[in-house]
Amino acid sequence: MTMYNCWITYESDRALQSRIQRGDFSDGGEPYIPIGHLPAPPAACWTSILREWCQKNEIKFTDDGLLVSAKVKKSHIEDFIQHVYARDAFYFEPAKMLTWKGRAYLANSLTDLRAFIAQQLSSRLWYQLNADEF
Repeated sequence: MTMYNCWITYESDRALQSRIQRGDFSDGGEPYIPIGHLPAPPAACWTSILREWCQKNEIKFTDDGLLVSAKVKKSHIEDFIQHVYARDAFYFEPAKMLTWKGRAYLANSLTDLRAFIAQQLSSRLWYQLNADEF
């Protein structure tokens, strides 16, 4: 079975790296960093979604067949998230949200992701938006 992932890397953001190492996003265990893996997309696979979005927005990307990667700013990441999730009721309509034990897990993880990006990423720096297939 083919698996797909999408995540944001932040090598250029030394302040964020420092906060992660200091434990700012941990409750004593592993750090909780929503940009580590984006919630499952409503449709298609991550590599084709990222490739299509980059082409539509004229963003340069690399593609080796299994990994698609684009150098992006915070605003690009926010636009990408809007592109992927905005039209899907599972994420934005409470009556249609998928739940597990009373929690809207997809919507909640998307909210965490959007808040983390808005509050923790710098609009000055470049990040890497990655998608793979394995």
